Amino acid sequence: MTNPSYFESVTSELKFRDRFVTEGAKLFSEIPHVAASEWGRDHLFACRVIRRETRHDVLPILSRHESSSDMKLFPEIYEFLRGPDSTYRSQSEHGLVRDSGCGSSLAQIWAAMAMVKGGKDLRIERREESSGDESDNTPDVSAKRIRRNTAQEYYVNSTDIQVGSSSPMAESSHGHSSIGYVDNETHMFLSSPEDETLRLASCVIRHILYYAPPQDSGHLQTVIEFRDAKRRLTGTTASLGRKIVAIDDGGLNRRKVQGDIFAIDKERVAIIEAKAQFQCVENGRPTISDSCLAQMTCEALVARLSDPYGELKKGSAILIHAAQHYMCFLQFDISDQYLSDFESASPSTFIYVTSTNWFDLSSRSGREQVVKNLSCLMCWAM
Repeated sequence: MTNPSYFESVTSELKFRDRFVTEGAKLFSEIPHVAASEWGRDHLFACRVIRRETRHDVLPILSRHESSSDMKLFPEIYEFLRGPDSTYRSQSEHGLVRDSGCGSSLAQIWAAMAMVKGGKDLRIERREESSGDESDNTPDVSAKRIRRNTAQEYYVNSTDIQVGSSSPMAESSHGHSSIGYVDNETHMFLSSPEDETLRLASCVIRHILYYAPPQDSGHLQTVIEFRDAKRRLTGTTASLGRKIVAIDDGGLNRRKVQGDIFAIDKERVAIIEAKAQFQCVENGRPTISDSCLAQMTCEALVARLSDPYGELKKGSAILIHAAQHYMCFLQFDISDQYLSDFESASPSTFIYVTSTNWFDLSSRSGREQVVKNLSCLMCWAM
């Protein structure tokens, strides 16, 4: 019998202890030393990870920065929330930038969204055809555009997907998830390369950082910016001296005016982790797989271990996780006591993980929640 995902099942200290014994889990000092990409369920138990059961619209550490609903927003944010025209998936990025009148950063979002949601339909199929002379064995390779089916039968909006007689998922009582009932086969069919997921996430985050409060001014002494470059993080554990290495998919950093330049003074405002698609769907509900949660745990742990200047406020690391056109935010709370305790023979502390709901970037409600979380994140980090 397959165990339920760690993310959904280990949501309290009592459940952790029960599953630890039932599955014969090991302590951190007992598991083999492997790269972050090979971390899995065993490492989640070894690191004593507990996912807090309640999901939020805004991470708790950011919630005190929530602004009033009547706050004035720049037109660029209103247009982002309003969404693209219905024809955006049939246009080129060049055309969207030059002709749509929505600005380059917003046009790039819709172009990236089109590739993620309809990438297979936007690619040219190449076929070998006869030149008409049957004696000529040299094939004529010509490019032909795939015929478009305007009904787009292969695409089903996640908010409308049903399996059997099941109904789309109701919104969580803990928040407003913008994601619906997901059929795993349909989801996998629509999957795009991981780089396309990352491209969409970076375009969305950049646009919000450019125009949303508190960065809706052109004259700031401190700014939060997106980092494209993947970064190798290295940390050493306190007791056993284990060297742990993790590589992220980019992140957010903070820059301040120092003299006549903007210098980076905080490198890890948030860490980005992108996947090509949901790696785990349980009963039509997408969730974070054991391997993905373990990888993000490793990244958060290394960030805490290699934080000599105390950049991570109150021991909390924030990760932004993207999968296709969905996004969620996670808060990893790792105390100083935990760092000195988790390798011991009888550890007593835990890593606590809090998450938001999944937000669908192709829906207005999903975009609203992403803007809210990133605006709060900017306020928190400044």
